[in-house]
Formats: sequence, structure tokens, C-alpha cells
Amino acid sequence: MAENPKQTEFSFKNRHVLINKKSFLVSRAIVPDIPELLKMQEKVYPNDNSWNFGVFEAEIKNKNNNLYLIMRHEDRLVAFIGAFFDRRKRDVHITNVAVTPIFQRKGLGRYLLEVMIDYADELNYRSLSLEVRLSNKTAQALYKSLGFTSYGLKKEYYVSNREDAVDMRYEFSRKGNGKNE
Repeated sequence: MAENPKQTEFSFKNRHVLINKKSFLVSRAIVPDIPELLKMQEKVYPNDNSWNFGVFEAEIKNKNNNLYLIMRHEDRLVAFIGAFFDRRKRDVHITNVAVTPIFQRKGLGRYLLEVMIDYADELNYRSLSLEVRLSNKTAQALYKSLGFTSYGLKKEYYVSNREDAVDMRYEFSRKGNGKNE
């Protein structure tokens, strides 16, 4: 697929979804959401300060390469996902996924990942990639259940505690409908 030399921003239409009988609004993150993103990041990853206001702002404003989605329940931020779309490699790199603790293991993270998988598929990308803490077995199990496979370790990847990261990848099979079987 030839790329347009003039990059355009990734589009996303807001949507209401029902997950486990609860209603959520899914929309693109905007700069005014950053204080809530930071609070959630602190709850979910309490010892990781690598994501600050400036990092989130740069990521969210870079609409030509990034897509950050948030989920709200009763007007409260409860989950988000961020992704960098590498047009050259045709890979979508998941930069961040977080679900507030009271909504974990209720399908929100899975839903956001499926949205990114479907979006990457529509745009004919080859793969999605991410890193996950070696100690985060729950997240690894979720990624594996969606078709991600492990490609090894990145030693001392996380600056906050020098923990290793598992490098995971989802590869599209372009023979059928594009998704892994």
C-alpha cells in the first residue's frame, strides 16, 4: 500500500459501547484529558513516573502518527490505550494501556486492544507490537488470548525499577480476512 507523502491524522468516531451491562463512551484523548490520564497512570503503575504531562501532550498532539483512546463511565475516565503507527514498518506499537483498578478484568482492556487490532487491520498494517512487564502475568495472558506471541525479553527495560520487559507481537495473516486464526 503506497503512502501518501502528506500524512493525515488518524480518524476515530466516538462511540458508546456496552460491556458487562455497563455503558462506556470511547473517544479520542485530547489534551484536557491529561490530568486524568496521569492520575490513572499513577494508580495503575504507582512506581513508574516515565509518563508526565509533557510526554502525554506530545503523544496526543501527534495525530499524524498516534492514536490515543479513552473510555469513560458516568463521565469518569476508566481506561485508555495509546498507539504509534509506524507507516514505514507497517507496525502499530502499543505505547500504553491502563484500566483503573475497579474496572480491571472486566473486558475494557480487551475491548481497547481489539479496537486497535481492527483499526490496524483496516489500514492494512502488518503487525502490532508492545512491551509488558515480566511480572505482569495477567496482561501477558490477555495479550496471548488475543493472538500476541512473545519474541523475547528486553533486559532492564523499565527505568523505574529496571524490570525486564516481554516483547510481544501480533502478526496479521493476509491470506484470509487479515486476522490471526
